[in-house]
Amino acid sequence: MSKFVCNHPWTHFEVNNPNGDVTMCCDNGTVLGNLADGTIEEIWNGEGFQKMRREMRDRGALALCPHTCPVIYGGKGYQRMDWLADMEEGGPAKANAELNEREFEAGLLKLESLPRWMRFAYSFACNLDCYHCFQREDATQNQKLPERFLEEVRRMAKVFQVVFPFGGEPFLFKPVLDFVENADIDQGCRYFFVTNATLLTDRIFDVLSQRRLGLLAVSLDAADAEAFELLRKRGRTADWNGVMANLKRLQELKRRRDFVFTVSMTVNSVNCGQIEKFIDLGLSLDAEPLIGLVANPYQTYSFQKQYLHFTREQFDLMFGQIERSLPKVRERGFAEAESFLLQLDACLKEHQAGDNSLGQFVAASAARSAFHMLPEMMQQPLRDVVQKVRGQRLAKFRKG
Repeated sequence: MSKFVCNHPWTHFEVNNPNGDVTMCCDNGTVLGNLADGTIEEIWNGEGFQKMRREMRDRGALALCPHTCPVIYGGKGYQRMDWLADMEEGGPAKANAELNEREFEAGLLKLESLPRWMRFAYSFACNLDCYHCFQREDATQNQKLPERFLEEVRRMAKVFQVVFPFGGEPFLFKPVLDFVENADIDQGCRYFFVTNATLLTDRIFDVLSQRRLGLLAVSLDAADAEAFELLRKRGRTADWNGVMANLKRLQELKRRRDFVFTVSMTVNSVNCGQIEKFIDLGLSLDAEPLIGLVANPYQTYSFQKQYLHFTREQFDLMFGQIERSLPKVRERGFAEAESFLLQLDACLKEHQAGDNSLGQFVAASAARSAFHMLPEMMQQPLRDVVQKVRGQRLAKFRKG
């Protein structure tokens, strides 16, 4: 693949941790600043963002980002923000977006334009306890973003193209609901949400029906009540039938308002027989079903053994389901779902050849620990080599 320059360092401002760390997206965890460092505008043109823009412009995403990032392969199309025609003519959001696109094309490092995409995790708190959640250890801290930041977002809201309240579970928090209900935004600004769909009350549906939605993504990780109970609920108050009822209400809302509606599942050794069943569930709801291989959130041996150690029969079962599912999503025109299935196929083949062996996982973990003990000046050249090799390996496993 030729050098792909992702525009996220020029467009995205994300606070995906209530500790205030700022990144450019959820797939690249490089911290570009912290809310304690200053205002949104100060961080936006601070050293972290300018360095990332320079690196992206000069080296490209393949040198900087995980090779599993869907954007690299044309996925996450909803992030392209290509609906300038919907925005208020002469309004601050459209003027900001047009200036931002010119600055990106010019490869500028210090920008006059402001972020077009604002995503923030108000808190990691959640009403579920999902097996793979990277936020689990922090969710009990009850840390929240400072009110000062929310005030800044409210003040700047008129320039945003996307507002993306994140979590945790975003619909758990009154300040988030109040913001969505009352913020003064451009007519073309779109709200994005990722939710577990367990807390969608009549009030929330009323708010959603009055706002312009760009994305409503529901994280399920199961295709039936039994797997849901095991992987997501884990003793918490939630009901599979209630989730299904809410999904049907979202299906109806999509028919009336038209937005990207997805359901997602992370594949593991417990639900690996549900790939095709999950695809069928998503299609029955007019939702695009997105499936990926689960990540080991804390790189522990116990997680790897329980959820990421597959038998040969399980691999054969998964590959067969992927083959049968691809024509189904293609028939519906779900290019994102197709891209995810192809990426899942490649990741499973890479996993089968590598970390599915628990011994190899232990060796790789030791190598990672040793790598992080090296001086920073020695880490970057090694990281570049690993990135290149990983990219070549995944490319070999990807279908044509």
